[in-house]
Amino acid sequence: MLASAVRTDVSRTRLGLFLASGCAVVGTVARRTMSGPLLVATGGLFIVTIVLFATARRSIGRCPLRSGGGRLRLGENGPEIPARDVWTWTLKGRTARVYTVHAGWKVRAELDQADAFRALLVGTFGTPRSLTRRGSLRGRVTAAAVAGLGLASAATGIILEIPAFAMLGVPAFVFGLAFLGALSQKITRPPGRHRAGCPASTRLMR
Repeated sequence: MLASAVRTDVSRTRLGLFLASGCAVVGTVARRTMSGPLLVATGGLFIVTIVLFATARRSIGRCPLRSGGGRLRLGENGPEIPARDVWTWTLKGRTARVYTVHAGWKVRAELDQADAFRALLVGTFGTPRSLTRRGSLRGRVTAAAVAGLGLASAATGIILEIPAFAMLGVPAFVFGLAFLGALSQKITRPPGRHRAGCPASTRLMR
């Protein structure tokens, strides 16, 4: 069975969100004081934040799926997802999202293999659960709009050499991006008893 997979690193994503908040704070202070070192620090934090978000996701590409020994293997010599590390997973059509402590996985099967894909994952991880996004569509659209306007303002300030535009645009972009990520997270409230250390409502990677 062939499927494509994408891995999202939880640690990198959380660090990126933390630095995004720090970038906004430092950027605000730098804008008010027009301090050279703070302006440089803002730019450095901004670049590091973008790099973290960009490298948090890694595509495995199309690969054969194997199940055995209580784990799912992606490819002949690819990564494995042990069932003991999975605290929840979801399935919608031919797309599965598997969540462990260290990473979130998005696995998509071939169009004509949806039934076999479900049987394989249920046999490995058990019954899937349903997820809903934390934020509303309106909230996500608003956050995306703030990020877009911030990026446009920062670009305009740099091109036209208007520092105020740049200093307003950078924190707006970072804040908008951070809120978009937070509102796009998915939560699950499984009924009944939960695994130890897994609350009823838990933040998940998109």
